[in-house]
Amino acid sequence: MPLVVPALRLFMVFMNVYDTYKSLKIPPGRKGGLPSVRAMTQRKRDLKGCLAVWVVWCCLAAYERTFDRFISFIIPFYSEIKSVMLLFLLLTRAKGAEPLYLHILRPLIKPYVDTLDPLLDLARDIGDFLFALSQVPLNYVLS
Repeated sequence: MPLVVPALRLFMVFMNVYDTYKSLKIPPGRKGGLPSVRAMTQRKRDLKGCLAVWVVWCCLAAYERTFDRFISFIIPFYSEIKSVMLLFLLLTRAKGAEPLYLHILRPLIKPYVDTLDPLLDLARDIGDFLFALSQVPLNYVLS
Protein backbone atom coordinates (compact mmCIF):
# COMPACT_ATOMS: atom_id res chain seq x y z
CA MET A 1 0.00 0.00 0.00
CA PRO A 2 2.84 2.50 0.48
CA LEU A 3 3.20 2.86 -3.30
CA VAL A 4 -0.50 3.03 -4.14
CA VAL A 5 -1.34 6.26 -2.31
CA PRO A 6 1.49 8.37 -3.85
CA ALA A 7 0.68 6.96 -7.30
CA LEU A 8 -2.99 7.85 -6.87
CA ARG A 9 -2.10 11.34 -5.63
CA LEU A 10 0.20 11.93 -8.60
CA PHE A 11 -2.39 10.65 -11.05
CA MET A 12 -5.04 12.85 -9.44
CA VAL A 13 -2.87 15.96 -9.78
CA PHE A 14 -2.29 15.26 -13.47
CA MET A 15 -6.01 14.65 -14.01
CA ASN A 16 -6.85 17.91 -12.18
CA VAL A 17 -4.41 19.85 -14.34
CA TYR A 18 -5.77 18.30 -17.54
CA ASP A 19 -9.41 18.90 -16.57
CA THR A 20 -8.63 22.49 -15.64
CA TYR A 21 -6.88 23.01 -18.98
CA LYS A 22 -9.88 21.61 -20.84
CA SER A 23 -12.29 23.76 -18.85
CA LEU A 24 -10.32 26.98 -19.30
CA LYS A 25 -10.34 26.71 -23.10
CA ILE A 26 -13.12 28.81 -24.57
CA PRO A 27 -15.48 26.62 -26.60
CA PRO A 28 -15.34 27.20 -30.35
CA GLY A 29 -18.13 29.24 -31.84
CA ARG A 30 -20.22 28.42 -34.85
CA LYS A 31 -18.57 29.47 -38.10
CA GLY A 32 -15.91 31.48 -36.28
CA GLY A 33 -18.40 33.45 -34.20
CA LEU A 34 -19.06 33.57 -30.49
CA PRO A 35 -19.74 30.36 -28.58
CA SER A 36 -23.34 29.50 -27.83
CA VAL A 37 -24.96 30.25 -24.49
CA ARG A 38 -25.28 26.51 -23.87
CA ALA A 39 -21.54 25.97 -24.41
CA MET A 40 -20.64 28.85 -22.10
CA THR A 41 -23.03 27.55 -19.42
CA GLN A 42 -21.42 24.11 -19.65
CA ARG A 43 -17.97 25.74 -19.39
CA LYS A 44 -19.04 27.60 -16.26
CA ARG A 45 -20.36 24.37 -14.73
CA ASP A 46 -17.08 22.60 -15.59
CA LEU A 47 -15.04 25.41 -14.04
CA LYS A 48 -17.08 25.17 -10.82
CA GLY A 49 -16.41 21.44 -10.73
CA CYS A 50 -12.68 21.96 -11.31
CA LEU A 51 -12.55 24.53 -8.54
CA ALA A 52 -14.33 22.16 -6.16
CA VAL A 53 -11.87 19.39 -7.03
CA TRP A 54 -8.88 21.69 -6.40
CA VAL A 55 -10.28 22.93 -3.06
CA VAL A 56 -10.95 19.38 -1.86
CA TRP A 57 -7.52 18.31 -3.09
CA CYS A 58 -5.74 21.17 -1.27
CA CYS A 59 -7.65 20.49 1.96
CA LEU A 60 -6.76 16.81 1.68
CA ALA A 61 -3.09 17.67 1.14
CA ALA A 62 -3.07 20.03 4.13
CA TYR A 63 -4.78 17.40 6.26
CA GLU A 64 -2.22 14.77 5.23
CA ARG A 65 0.67 17.04 6.13
CA THR A 66 -0.57 17.72 9.64
CA PHE A 67 -2.57 14.73 10.85
CA ASP A 68 -1.64 11.76 8.65
CA ARG A 69 0.90 10.10 10.92
CA PHE A 70 -1.17 10.58 14.05
CA ILE A 71 -4.40 9.25 12.50
CA SER A 72 -2.62 6.24 10.95
CA PHE A 73 -1.70 5.00 14.44
CA ILE A 74 -5.30 5.24 15.68
CA ILE A 75 -7.35 3.95 12.73
CA PRO A 76 -6.58 0.44 11.46
CA PHE A 77 -6.30 0.06 7.66
CA TYR A 78 -6.02 3.83 7.33
CA SER A 79 -3.86 3.63 4.23
CA GLU A 80 -6.42 1.41 2.50
CA ILE A 81 -9.26 3.74 3.47
CA LYS A 82 -7.31 6.70 2.11
CA SER A 83 -6.62 4.80 -1.13
CA VAL A 84 -10.33 4.08 -1.57
CA MET A 85 -11.15 7.74 -0.92
CA LEU A 86 -8.58 8.90 -3.49
CA LEU A 87 -9.91 6.36 -5.98
CA PHE A 88 -13.43 7.66 -5.34
CA LEU A 89 -12.28 11.23 -6.03
CA LEU A 90 -10.48 10.10 -9.18
CA LEU A 91 -13.44 8.20 -10.58
CA THR A 92 -16.17 10.67 -9.73
CA ARG A 93 -14.12 13.85 -10.33
CA ALA A 94 -16.33 16.92 -9.83
CA LYS A 95 -19.47 14.92 -9.02
CA GLY A 96 -17.74 13.54 -5.94
CA ALA A 97 -15.84 16.67 -4.94
CA GLU A 98 -18.72 19.16 -5.15
CA PRO A 99 -20.83 17.56 -2.39
CA LEU A 100 -17.73 17.31 -0.19
CA TYR A 101 -17.05 20.99 -0.77
CA LEU A 102 -20.65 22.21 -0.44
CA HIS A 103 -21.69 20.17 2.60
CA ILE A 104 -18.46 19.73 4.58
CA LEU A 105 -15.72 22.21 3.69
CA ARG A 106 -17.78 25.30 2.91
CA PRO A 107 -19.70 25.31 6.23
CA LEU A 108 -16.38 24.88 8.07
CA ILE A 109 -14.68 27.77 6.26
CA LYS A 110 -17.57 30.22 5.89
CA PRO A 111 -17.50 31.67 9.47
CA TYR A 112 -13.81 32.55 9.07
CA VAL A 113 -13.95 34.24 5.66
CA ASP A 114 -13.86 37.76 7.13
CA THR A 115 -10.66 36.86 9.01
CA LEU A 116 -9.00 34.76 6.32
CA ASP A 117 -9.35 37.21 3.42
CA PRO A 118 -7.20 40.00 4.94
CA LEU A 119 -4.64 37.45 6.15
CA LEU A 120 -4.35 35.94 2.68
CA ASP A 121 -4.05 39.41 1.16
CA LEU A 122 -1.28 40.23 3.64
CA ALA A 123 0.51 36.96 2.85
CA ARG A 124 0.28 37.73 -0.89
CA ASP A 125 1.66 41.25 -0.34
CA ILE A 126 4.55 39.90 1.74
CA GLY A 127 5.26 37.31 -0.95
CA ASP A 128 5.23 39.99 -3.64
CA PHE A 129 7.61 42.13 -1.58
CA LEU A 130 10.00 39.22 -0.99
CA PHE A 131 9.93 38.34 -4.68
CA ALA A 132 10.68 41.95 -5.64
CA LEU A 133 13.45 42.02 -3.05
CA SER A 134 14.98 38.86 -4.51
CA GLN A 135 15.17 40.55 -7.90
CA VAL A 136 17.60 43.19 -6.61
CA PRO A 137 21.11 42.13 -7.60
CA LEU A 138 23.16 41.04 -4.60
CA ASN A 139 26.34 42.88 -5.61
CA TYR A 140 24.33 46.15 -5.94
CA VAL A 141 23.18 45.78 -2.33
CA LEU A 142 26.67 44.92 -1.05
CA SER A 143 28.40 47.89 -2.70
